[in-house]
Amino acid sequence: MADLAVVFSAREEFERACRALAAAGAAVRAFEPPTALADVAAPYVVVSDAARGALHAAVKDGLLIAGQVWYRAPSPGALADLGPEPAPGEDVVGRIAVAFVGPCVAEEDDLRLTAHVEGDLAPVFPYLNAELRGGTFNPQGPTFTFMDGPRLINLFPHRVAIGRLREMQDAWRTLARLKRLVNDVWARRASIQPSYERKVRVSALEVYSRLPKTNCGQCGEATCIAFAAKLLNGEQRLERCAPVFTGEYEHLRAALVDLAAGLGL
Repeated sequence: MADLAVVFSAREEFERACRALAAAGAAVRAFEPPTALADVAAPYVVVSDAARGALHAAVKDGLLIAGQVWYRAPSPGALADLGPEPAPGEDVVGRIAVAFVGPCVAEEDDLRLTAHVEGDLAPVFPYLNAELRGGTFNPQGPTFTFMDGPRLINLFPHRVAIGRLREMQDAWRTLARLKRLVNDVWARRASIQPSYERKVRVSALEVYSRLPKTNCGQCGEATCIAFAAKLLNGEQRLERCAPVFTGEYEHLRAALVDLAAGLGL
């Protein structure tokens, strides 16, 4: 069986897991973020099939994990291109603490995560809306959603949700780039005309990729892609997707609710 990457919100839990696995004689590979990324990145361990029993025993004994996904080796240069160097000034983001990691809804080989943000991002959204032309801004949320390559990033005032991350070091890179982007825009806010206009720029295909794709018709539409399009236009309600809210696809709900909230639907 494939190895598992087990992710921790707190360094104390990471160290506790390493001790428990070592005491059980289980082989473990530990991955810690570089010091420069310690305020955004979550440490993780990679365990083989033989070590899972020791890990499960530690969880039963109270070990807290943020989640686990099938391990995928980092790409060469995974931590390259972290964006502009942070300028001196206010850190409006603060610490980012990963709260959840699991398989991505849109692409099962990828992962998604949710993280808590120490600072308040809401004041930055109108400036991001002016700077990132392809972003989606919902001033009533308030929320801001944009694409970073294939990754969909939903920003809330004190939380961030990201999908289609390739593996954990890609998550480290994405969170570091996000923090630098937000702080850079905030540092330049005096020269930016903020935009408070509501925009929806995410495509129906992005919504569709997170639906069950059963074309069951229970929502009243002939296909899931038709439902996605009408959802974006405000002509459908997310909870009408019965397989997600009352059926066998309930595991898709959290990611869909985050996406809908980010789009103001």
